[in-house]
Amino acid sequence: MGLIFSILLLGLMASLSPATIVVFILVLGTVRARVNAAAFLVGWGASLTVVFAVSYLLGSSRSAMEGGTRTVILVLEVLLGCALLVTAVRRLRRPAEASDSTRGSGSRLMARANDMGPLGAALVGVLKQPWAITTAAAILVVHHHEPGLVALIAFACFTVASTASVGLMYGYFTRRPDEATAYLDELRDRAIASGPTVFAAAATVVGTFLVVDGLKDLLSS
Repeated sequence: MGLIFSILLLGLMASLSPATIVVFILVLGTVRARVNAAAFLVGWGASLTVVFAVSYLLGSSRSAMEGGTRTVILVLEVLLGCALLVTAVRRLRRPAEASDSTRGSGSRLMARANDMGPLGAALVGVLKQPWAITTAAAILVVHHHEPGLVALIAFACFTVASTASVGLMYGYFTRRPDEATAYLDELRDRAIASGPTVFAAAATVVGTFLVVDGLKDLLSS
């Protein structure tokens, strides 16, 4: 249960990334909004699956679970946790700079939005999928020596949680496009303004857990 809860936290952190929310809303503002948004989700899902599967298979191989390689996995977990904590501190110390970065990313995409097709949207989905967080989720599963079925459940939980924000936006837009347009524009502005702080809070919780979880086994080994 503790593993699944941690995986869900990682997924929600990926889902709350302001850059992802802003970029997906811009994709919904393109000429072929529904097709492009669906292509974005396909690219996102494919990227998520490949990164998680490769990280899990490399980490859970027999050679990786023996001797010094096992220690490397724990060290990598701690380093990922530290990286999240550093990111959280930077976001909290410079929220305006983080917001400007998110706004700039959206502006660059908007400049190309009119010419965007499904292939381009799928590529954006691949690039915007948070690979570091997905890798951390896979490493966490490997660390706890979970069997294949539990690993699949963990992967499913991470997929649902990390795709929640873009999935809900897509469903809302598909059902009520006119109403959704105004709401999503407002949501984009909120994500730019408060997203970095929310993301920093989530990164602090998850980063602390990864550091403590990894150090606990490193010190006892």
